[in-house]
Amino acid sequence: MQYTFNSSRFALRGWAGQGGVVYDEADSALYEVSESAFELLCLLKDGQRKPADDAGQTAGQTAPQLASALIGETAEDSDIALVTSLLDNLRSMGVVKCLAA
Repeated sequence: MQYTFNSSRFALRGWAGQGGVVYDEADSALYEVSESAFELLCLLKDGQRKPADDAGQTAGQTAPQLASALIGETAEDSDIALVTSLLDNLRSMGVVKCLAA
């Protein structure tokens, strides 16, 4: 499954070592996120800056790719499970979207 940041609805702001907030432009709500969630969302958002493919789609990132990027080495199954759980929580809020395969 590939994930992407829902930049059409949410804005992201953070502070080094302190986490961040996600602003929901639809209802002006602010959601505080942990430092690790903020880093994960930054990775997703940075991934959207890559050039689109021939169909105009920006590729999402998988949980194993994101886990490895967060820890700086090949992720173990337990790391991937934690990242997947966090992604699922963010997805239930609408902050993260899943791309069709």
